This record gives sequence, structure tokens and C-alpha cells, in this order.
Amino acid sequence: MLRLRFDHRLERLADALLDSFDDAGPFDERVVVVPSTGTGRWLQQRDAQRHGVSARLRPEFAGRWLWNTMRAVLDRLPAQSPFDPERVRWHLLALLDELPDELPEGDDFALLRKRLGERGSIARLSAADAVARAFERYLAYRRDWLARWQRGQWAAGEAALDVHEPWQRWLWNRLLGRLPGVRDEHPYDAFARVLAEGDAAQLERALGGRRVAIFGRVDLSPEQFALFGRLAGSIDVSIFAPDPCRELWSDLLDPASLARVRAQRPDEAWLYDGEPSILGSWGRAHRDFVAQLLDLEERFGVQAEAPGRDEPLPFDSRDTRGDAPTALQALHASVFLRSDAPWSALRGLDDSIRIIGTHGPVREAEILHEILLECFATMPGLAPADVVVHCADIETAAPAIEGVFESVPAERRIPLAISGRLRGIDPAIDAVEAIAGAAVHGIDAARLDALLRNPALAEALSLDESEVDALLDGLARAGARRGLDAHGGASKHNLQAATDRLLLGAAIGAEQVCGDLLAVPGAQGTRARALDGWLALAEALGRLRALASRPRPPREWCEALGDLVETIFARSRAQAAVQRLREAIDRLAASGDEAAGVVLDAAAFARAFADAIAQGAPAAVPGGAVTVVPIGSLRGVPYRVVCLFGFDERSFPRRGARDEIDLMRHAPRFGDRLVRNDDRGAFLDAVLAARERLVVSCRSRDARDDSPLNPSPLVVELLAWLSARLGGDERAAPASIPRVRRGEGSGGPALVEYPLHPFSRRNFEGEHADRASEWLATAQAASTPLASRAEAIGALFDVDAAPGGLSDSAADSAPDNAIGAQNADASAHAAQPHAFPEADAIVPIERLRRALSDPARTWLAESLVATLPADDDEPPEHEPLWPQSARDARQVQRCVERLLAGEERARLVRELQCSPATPAGAAGAIDAEAAVAQAQSLIERALDARTSIGAPAAEPDAQLAPRRSEPVVARVGALRLRMSPPALDSQGRLLFVSAYPLGPHSLIDAWLRTALWRFAVDSAATGRLITPDQTIVVNCDYALRALEHAIEWSRRISTQPLALFPRSWLCHARELMRGKGRERVALERAQAVLVGDDSGFRTPELAQPAMRALYRDAGIDFERVLPLCDRVYRPIFDDTSLAGSAEAEGAAS
Repeated sequence: MLRLRFDHRLERLADALLDSFDDAGPFDERVVVVPSTGTGRWLQQRDAQRHGVSARLRPEFAGRWLWNTMRAVLDRLPAQSPFDPERVRWHLLALLDELPDELPEGDDFALLRKRLGERGSIARLSAADAVARAFERYLAYRRDWLARWQRGQWAAGEAALDVHEPWQRWLWNRLLGRLPGVRDEHPYDAFARVLAEGDAAQLERALGGRRVAIFGRVDLSPEQFALFGRLAGSIDVSIFAPDPCRELWSDLLDPASLARVRAQRPDEAWLYDGEPSILGSWGRAHRDFVAQLLDLEERFGVQAEAPGRDEPLPFDSRDTRGDAPTALQALHASVFLRSDAPWSALRGLDDSIRIIGTHGPVREAEILHEILLECFATMPGLAPADVVVHCADIETAAPAIEGVFESVPAERRIPLAISGRLRGIDPAIDAVEAIAGAAVHGIDAARLDALLRNPALAEALSLDESEVDALLDGLARAGARRGLDAHGGASKHNLQAATDRLLLGAAIGAEQVCGDLLAVPGAQGTRARALDGWLALAEALGRLRALASRPRPPREWCEALGDLVETIFARSRAQAAVQRLREAIDRLAASGDEAAGVVLDAAAFARAFADAIAQGAPAAVPGGAVTVVPIGSLRGVPYRVVCLFGFDERSFPRRGARDEIDLMRHAPRFGDRLVRNDDRGAFLDAVLAARERLVVSCRSRDARDDSPLNPSPLVVELLAWLSARLGGDERAAPASIPRVRRGEGSGGPALVEYPLHPFSRRNFEGEHADRASEWLATAQAASTPLASRAEAIGALFDVDAAPGGLSDSAADSAPDNAIGAQNADASAHAAQPHAFPEADAIVPIERLRRALSDPARTWLAESLVATLPADDDEPPEHEPLWPQSARDARQVQRCVERLLAGEERARLVRELQCSPATPAGAAGAIDAEAAVAQAQSLIERALDARTSIGAPAAEPDAQLAPRRSEPVVARVGALRLRMSPPALDSQGRLLFVSAYPLGPHSLIDAWLRTALWRFAVDSAATGRLITPDQTIVVNCDYALRALEHAIEWSRRISTQPLALFPRSWLCHARELMRGKGRERVALERAQAVLVGDDSGFRTPELAQPAMRALYRDAGIDFERVLPLCDRVYRPIFDDTSLAGSAEAEGAAS
């Protein structure tokens, strides 16, 4: 018996479905064919609410249920359809591998011949996948074509539809030869024949007592609909179908068709006025579905039930606000009645429909959170389970939503249930996919860094975060650059060589040469535990990489990957993900066994494994919290609040261009599925599923320059339609999207655009003020007039020249500023461990040097406790190559320090040649010799008497003096300064040798150390700083004053974001030293150092990570900050003398 029931409310359809099962026995299964897993789960939840438990309701997909039903009637059918694309692709791949010589000649087979001629099996696997998907569509929608192919005919007519038809026909006929039992008659045809012949006894034995219900808009081909109709002669078939409109609406026009009618037949255009164009535009998939059911009703002579069509409105009149409907209810009523008349009863705009624009996904998630908080506060009885968020791109939206919702204070936290992500969110799966990818692409420093920082892999290897950092640092120091070993990577800088160096260092405990390896210490004692986990992973990577040497059968690949999973993740806590990995591997191995002789290379296997993981991804289901799912996964399921997230122009509708080889696009038929129609239908389902609130959000502004961006075309259509219904001209298409800033009034529906930052003043004004109280103080500070914030700015004015001055105590406790105003209490609490040392504390001289030479990083680190990457923290991807590394200043500097410490040159050359810092082979030997020679040359310059200012012409060159062993410690005020003993020459002068060009770091370091030495040890000593481009004599006649100056400004730098730019100031000062009248040139060159110039060869000072974090895109005028820089750095220059340069000559003149 066939029953049809239509209704516009899905919850009433669900109740009617459950009512129909009430007469079933307690042990009878209640089979329901559903459009998605989420819809089936929603039905089970509704059944459980009614009966306390849902035990026998079994959701099924149409294809699977039909195949199982055919198996019950027909003999010798396998458990799974042989035409499943997951299985067919292996047969097709075998055909492509086995039959290259059988291809007929001619241009008709050019594409297939090209695919067969490409190297590697990934191209063949891609071709097999595409053809398998095309054959699946033909089986559902064009089985008559396949039958004609079997008879040697073309699909339609006397000629091929397309150049791809000849080889597809040839491939289909050969595929049938590999599938036993289906060549002569397709199972669908055999099943239809049995139903038509009406063998009652056979059908009773096979199908006796069965019943099935189809619920929701299930996508079926016309033949599948007819098959269900024929089945109704033997079993009970009930169809519960949603229909949004009570009227017959198959002739309803979309806006484009309506525009053509108005242009070509204006005398008939009035017939279509006053109709909801969004139903015609978005409801094509619904229209085709209802039309096929009406055809089924007519063919099989049944009378459909449609109790909802007698209702005057699609909602209960008691749900209206007062005596007028809301805008959302007017929208529902307009669609239901196929009329725009309900809009006339609307009194004006309300908050039942909100369309908002933002600057990106994170800001969109922040606004969504605020809107939901408002809904919970204003809608009585609203629970998190009454809210759904449909995402246009779940992979982009889910991390943003989860990050925002989980980071708010506990009192404003909203529970989330995210599901339906294609790849899932489990790091264990990401780790295994990355390991499989290493067999394809190899592994370099960047991939290794990402792999070891995967939390699931680190947990499986028993490594905590600090051990991972230490392991990566050790591997980087040991020269891990590219490749697992010398065969697949760099001969000297592969992971195996780096591991050997670390193991040798762990055994020896010192940096020394052993054979051709330089031991790299750092993994001794308890730190060696990190190497245990790394060795297990490296061994597994090596085995997988060895398999990649040649193509192998899928099962061999799967067994190797399965062993790796068991070895690495056997004791992992992520057992759910591990089980999903096991199932994907087993499924892939079983499907690969379908066709003997198929082999895959590493790239093709990685692709097949990724597909298997995606197929096993958890489905989108409704949860007990705010449900976040992809659009279309809960089709039509009603919620009190429906949010549509991320509906941008590029995200939705999806660009559903069919595959080039799909022949259906050349001969379309009624009932064919199109991606664009499916997406529009899903959007309509979501809009109509909202019972009280509809929130649509999109990215409408570029976060970089605030330029406007277009939302999804469907959002534009919704805005245009709402504008026309609320007083506009429905015939006039909007010239542009109506946009208003938040807090501004609008004369009609508009895209309400929110500020970029959560601390914008507009967020806390008006009727819908944000509840993000953590940003309120910042918003208040940012909205204070600039003149009133003078004392808090700090970074762009002279601190002591401010009105009323700024005392030392005020400077010490001044975290209140425009940059660091996020949360004064939190900043003060967090900054306590890094505050400037108190009295009697020992302060390393390096801390003063770091504050003066890098003030921005110092303030961020010590006042905000912010950690920024250094310029060279990113792991290098390539091994060092000569001659670049011969001029590497860091390498030369290390040689300088070791030579100054008294090491022998020959030993140093040998160690450097074996070091991972140099290339392999002869290039490494040349590099090592060049670096040591350059370091030796700098030291000889430092000892050369001719480089001293005012030295007698006959004075002999000095020699290195023995370095004292104990550190230098002296009390300066309330602090005790400490430094390691500097290098001295035989005449008692301090030697500072730098392999870098003269810069603030080396100059300030030499100045501080000379001052402390003169204050604590030898008051008459001088220092000499030698750089490749400069020789400087450091005097420090007033050592105590110099140290007090350094301590005072280091304290202020630690507590205030002062606008100090030492590199730019040094350039300015050196330019002035060239002679008089160069003030303007000095400012220009300093400005170029600060912000860069047109040449692009110089990295500007503002491009440093700390400067970028502090100043972002602010335009700094160096002339404005010069007075403050002079106050801080001029005393350093006053204590130094330059020699051997144009600056020295200018200074002397």
C-alpha cells in the first residue's frame, strides 16, 4: 500500500510518522529512509522524547535499503553493490593498467590515452575515480544509456553526445565483463521484472511483514521513485514529504525568468506580481521533488493527505507579537500562501531577521556569540539545543566558532556541539596523514616541526611541550634539514645524520669530533628520553619511505600503515581516532582486493587513504548544545533560532561545475540533480526552519583596508526581496547592497556591518550593546580624547617633558597606555614574574643591553609577557650552501669567540668542517677554512696598534692576555651588575670583536662592559670594538654615570612602550659625524632605515617582529622621535671614538 502525506511543518510530519508506527509490534523494526544521518538522529530524538527511548527506529539511506531489499528477493546478489564507486574504481584502475594496447586508434580516445601515458599512478587513480562517479550517476539517472551501450549503440540518437562518449562506452562494456552476474541484466531491472510479474509467493517469502517510510526531501531519481511505487504493491510504503507552499507552485518564476517575461511580454507580467520570488529562485529542488510525488500519486492512483493546506497561516496566531506577525513569520506566510499579502500586516522592521556583515570568520564568531547571548536573555525558555548554526564552509567556520566560544569567561560561555567536518578535528588522524605524506614528499625541517608539534603524536610518543621544543631545537642544531637519510635527502643534513649527532652528543656529553661526526650535546640525562620516542617515529618513517621505492598493491600499503598506527598509537588516549584509522585502513584494503594486480605508488596511496578517511568522517547530527553543522545536513529540521554563518560570495552557493567527462550535461532531464539547485534548496530549508529568529552573517569588509566585499548572491536576493516587500518597488533591482554601520539607522532592510575590533565604542552603544565586558575598559580608553590620554601614550613623546613631568615611580608603574590597555589588572598580574629587579638583585649586563638595543621586544616581553619569534626562529628548509655560509656572520662570530677563548685554529677548522653549519664535502672544507680565516683577520685587526686612535707609530702589536676566570660583579645603586670576563690584550685593553657590521647591539654591549670593567676593576682601561666596517674606541670616563643611565632607561623601557629606534638613530648619528651641514641628509637616511626605501634591499627597522607587533601599520616620523632617542643614546656616542672611516675624519674636523 502506498501512502502520501504533505505538510509544511517538519515536526508535524515527524509526529505523523511516529503515529504510523504505533500499531507495529514491539519487536518490529521501524525503517525510515532519510535524506541525511542528522535527520535520522533528529527523528530518533523525537521518538525518545515520546517513548522515553528509541530502540527500533532505524534510519536508512535509499540506495542501501533498496539494495538490501533486492538481495532479499533476488538470489546471488553480494552484500554490497558491485557498482559502488569505492569498489568500481579499482576495477577501472585495473582496466587502465591492463589494457593500454587494446585502445582503438582515433581522436575519440585521446583523453584516455593521455591519462594512460602520464607517469605515476595518481593520474590513473584520479581518472578511475572520475569515471566511477560518472557511472554511478548514469546508473541512477541514465540506465537506458547504459543499456544502449551494451547493445553497441550511442546513448541518444545516431551519434555520440560528446568526444568522451566513445571511450566511456568502451570502458563500461569491459567493466561489465569483470563484474560477474550483472552483465546480462542489471539487478534493478531484474527486481522490477519480479515485481511486475507479481509472483506473490516469492514476494511474500522475501518481503512479508516489511514496511518502510520515506521522510523528508530525499533525493531520488525518477526510476527510484517508480520502484518505490511498485514496491507498494507488496509492502507498506509511506512517504512523508515537506511542501513549503499550500498552493500549486510548479509554474512559479524565479527573478531571472520574471525579468524576461516583463521585458518580452509586459502584458502578461501582471499575472506574476505579488508572488514570493524567493520560492521560485531557491525552491527548484523542492519543486521537482513535489512534482515527482504528484506524478507518483497519479500513476498509482492514491490520494495524498495534506491537512496543512487548509490552514490560513503556517504558524499559530498565538505566536505573533501582539496582533501583527514578525518579519520572519511574514516571510513564512508569504511562501506558504504564494502571496505577498502577509507583508501588509507587518508594522515595520523587527529583530526576527538580522543580516550582519563582518571583517572575517573570527569577528563573525564573536558577533554570533553576542547575538546568541541576547537571544538567551530575551527569549523565554530558550535552551542551547534550540539553536542551530548552518555553516557555508564548516572547515573554516568551526575553528573560529570553537575558538571564540571556548575563550570567553565562564559566566558567558555557551555550550557547542560541532559535527559534520569532512576531515574531522582529531590531531591523530592529521598526524597519520602527515606521516603518509612524508612517504610521498619526503620530510624537511618545516614538515618535521609541524609533525612533532601535533599534540596527539606528542602524547603517543610520551613527549610534553618542553620536550618537543627541546627535541626540535636539538635536531635543528644537529643539522636536520631535508630527507630521512642520505638516499632521500641532503647527504650531510638529513634526519639520520642529525640523529646520529644527537646520540653521539648524549654519549660523550661535549661538542667534539668523532670520526666524521661532530657530537651535538644537549640530550643527556632525562632529556635523552625525548630521543626514545623520536627513534621509534624515525624508524616507522624509514620503513614507510622504503616502501615508496616502487608501486605496491593497496593491501601491502595498508598493512605497513596499519603496523605504523599500532606501533606509534597503541597506547594513545585517542582511541576513537585510532579506531577510525583502523576502519579506514581495513576498508581501503578490502576494496583494493576487488581487483587483483592493481599497484599504487606512494602519491596515489596517500590520495586513496585521504579519501578513505574522509568517507569515515562523523556525520552532522543535532546535539544537546548549540548545534554547528554544514548547510544542508539538517535539511528542514526546525529550531527556534537558526543562524547562517559565513555566507560570502565565494563560499555559497558552491561552484558546482560538473566533471568534464559527465555526459548528462549534454542531455539534461527532469529530476537531474544540480549542485546550485541543491544549495539554493538547502538555503530555503534553513530559512523556513527558523521558528522565531533568523540570523544571516557574512564577510562584507576586507580586514586590511575595510573595502566592501559582496555577500552570497542568496543573501543579496533576500535583502532585495525584503526591501521590495517593505515599501520598495519590487520591479527595481537594487543598484548596490544596502549597508549601514552598526548603531546607524536605516530606512529598510540592510546589511548591518559591525566594527572590526571588539573594543570599538559602537559595540557598547544602542539597544543591542555587547555583553563582552572584558573589552569595555579598552573601549572606554580608546574613546577618550587624545589630549586626555597624553600621559598614557608614552611612546610618542618625551616622558619628562609631559605636563607635570613623570616621576621615576610613575614610570615604573605605567602599564596604562594606548597599546597595552587590554586589561590593566591582568597585565600587572602577568608581568610580576618579569618585572624589573628589586634591590640587591643580580642583573646580568645582557639584560641592560637587550633593553637598550631592542626596546620594543623588551617592553612586550617584560610588561605584557608576550613572546615573539626571533627573526631566525623559523626552521630553515634548505641546507647551507657555499659561498653564502662563508660570509655568514653568525658562524664567523662563533669562530671569533672560540679563538678569543684560546682554541687552536686547526681544531676549530676540523670541527667546523664536520659541523652541520657547513655544507658536505669539499664545499664544507672551503667554507670552514674561510670562516676561521675571516674570524682570525678580525682578531688581528683588534690587536693591530695602527687601528688605535692616537697610538704611537712605533708601538708594537698587542697579544691576547689570559682571560680571568671569575665573573665581574659590582653594586650600582640598589642593584648588582654581573658580566662574564671580557677578552683583554697584553696592554690591558678590552677587546670586542663582532662579525656583524656596526649596529646598536655590539656598540651598546661594548659600552656597557667597558663601563662596568672601569667601575669595578680598572678605572683607566679602554675598550676596542672591531667590526668589519668600523673600529671604535670606548672610553667611558664617567663609568658610574654611564651605568646609572643604562639602568634608569632600561627600567623605563621595561614598563613603557617608548618610541626608541636604535638602528635608525645610529644611522643618523653616523651621518652627522661625516661633517657639518648634513642634518637633512641624516634625517632622510634615518627615515629610510626606519621605514625602508624604494630599493627594497634593506630590511626596515619597523619590519622586525617586535616592531610590527607594537606599531603595526603606524607611520612613524623619525624627526618627531629624535629628541627621545638622543636622550637615551647620545651618552653612548659621547663615550666612544671612531677610527678608520669617513665618520672619524668628520668628527676630527
